[in-house]
Amino acid sequence: MVWSKEEAHYRPAPQPAVSCARCKWMFPRLSAGSCKDVRGIVRASDTCDEFEPRHPAAASG
Repeated sequence: MVWSKEEAHYRPAPQPAVSCARCKWMFPRLSAGSCKDVRGIVRASDTCDEFEPRHPAAASG
């Protein structure tokens, strides 16, 4: 399912470990790109409720 930014609670990331830059759904991995789950341009420094780490251990700490 593709969400609007509002529906996905898109917002500035509280820490880099949970930012779009570290999410498996962001492409390309630049300062701005697209997301499989969120409509529109996303910034690497932001996050949303659909965040999933590229590497599961990366978000743990």
